[in-house]
Amino acid sequence: MRFESWPFLLALIPLFLLFRIWVARNSPPSLAFPIPVAAKAGARDPVPYSVLLRLLGVALLLLALARPQASFTRTDRSVGGIDIMMVMDVSASMNIEDLADRPRLDVAKETMEAFIKGRENDRIGFLIFSGEPLTLAPPTLDYGLVLKALRDAKIGILKDGTGIGDGLSLAINRLRNSTAKSRVIILLTDGDNNVGQVDPGTAGELAAGYGIRVYTIAIGREGRVRLPIRTQGVFGNPVTTYQYFDNALNPELLKKIAELTRGKFYRVTEESSLGSVFKEIDGLEKTVIQSKSEVRHEERFSLPLILGIGVLLVELLLSRLLWRFAL
Repeated sequence: MRFESWPFLLALIPLFLLFRIWVARNSPPSLAFPIPVAAKAGARDPVPYSVLLRLLGVALLLLALARPQASFTRTDRSVGGIDIMMVMDVSASMNIEDLADRPRLDVAKETMEAFIKGRENDRIGFLIFSGEPLTLAPPTLDYGLVLKALRDAKIGILKDGTGIGDGLSLAINRLRNSTAKSRVIILLTDGDNNVGQVDPGTAGELAAGYGIRVYTIAIGREGRVRLPIRTQGVFGNPVTTYQYFDNALNPELLKKIAELTRGKFYRVTEESSLGSVFKEIDGLEKTVIQSKSEVRHEERFSLPLILGIGVLLVELLLSRLLWRFAL
């Protein structure tokens, strides 16, 4: 609520009240009639009521003159969302424990989950690949669905191998008809392309043609690593043994895909590094939100104006007719 015109008039209300009290105390008594009339037994003096009604009427008129207005704010938000496809390698090598003695898959899932929880207004999809790709969640605003798909992702549910080109091409297919202002693929893998029908370089060119930016992440260390082999013992108890072998990556391939699509390549060999990578991607790909506020004012003087005139008319009627003959 605000007052558009002459808000100082509101200060006249208590001044008018004080003035009326002063007049009442200093005015000589006057007769309502030239001939004295005896007051009725038990009748009350109507003058105080008349004064109160007059004061109320004048106060309402002063309030109307100050032009009270109600303010309403309308905000229009224009959201330029981003469509993101998260592509994760679930080949057998993702079980390798070389990131703080934790499996690569566990570290990747934990970091991706934190990334998804930090986004707003963006549609996010999720797919996995090894020897073949599989979409677990199409681009959606239902982050609960995406998180469930991420947590349910396991090694061994797909044909073994590392088909980077096939995984990337399926993600492109999920985004190619998107009307979002920005379309992004985050591709995480720990190996080199060794199976599949689509060459990774060709998939990168396809992404560039559709204007899709690809961030590639090579996770894990090269050289001698250990892969846990979990079996059951004689008495059904879990037994873990380790198989050592030389791990090979192809960072040049992932770097080429990122450069083709105006994305970025990341090399992750430590658990903490992966979290930093996703924080950087989160900062690079931000949703554009434009807000436009419009303030509208509506007049509210009519009610106190009508009430003020009405109260004064009632006071005039009572003082000239009813209260006059009540004496």
